[in-house]
Amino acid sequence: MPESKKRRKVADKEREYAKRAQNPEEDLKKQSPSWWAPLMVGLAIVGLIVVVTAYVTNGAFPIPGLPNGNINLFIGIGLMLIGFLMTMGWK
Repeated sequence: MPESKKRRKVADKEREYAKRAQNPEEDLKKQSPSWWAPLMVGLAIVGLIVVVTAYVTNGAFPIPGLPNGNINLFIGIGLMLIGFLMTMGWK
C-alpha cells in the first residue's frame, strides 16, 4: 500500500531531525557570525539618528555642505534599509 504524501513528509522531517541531533557542528556552521546582529541593529539606529538630525536641522546636518539637503535623508534611509535587509540573513 503506497504511503500518503503527508506521512512521507513527516518521515522525511523525522530523519532530518535525527541527522541534526547526530551532527550539531553543522548547525553551528549555519549560524551568523557574532558581529552580524550588533552591526544590523547599529546600522538601523545610526540611520534613524541621521534621519532625525536631518529633519530637525532642515537637511543641513549631519553631513553639512551637501548640494541638496534631502541627501542626508537618503543616507539615513539607506543605512536603515541595509540594517533591515541584514535581518533576512540573520540565523
